[in-house]
Amino acid sequence: MSHGIKYLHSHSAIELEQNFPKHIVLVDEEYKNLFIDCINEIKPYKYKGKTYYKVPTIIFVKKGGVFKRFRE
Repeated sequence: MSHGIKYLHSHSAIELEQNFPKHIVLVDEEYKNLFIDCINEIKPYKYKGKTYYKVPTIIFVKKGGVFKRFRE
């Protein structure tokens, strides 16, 4: 979990660095369970040995996600 943050957040610094399209955000693996109802729409993504999940931005927003510019 990033910097002790305990709410759904994105890692937009990684997204920018990796040239992700705007309709996808990265979330920490521990938030995967928040997306059980749309499990087919999320995909694992490894970055520097850590697993994140690619989530459609619209779903992230609907789940109350907060955009952060985290790199880790």
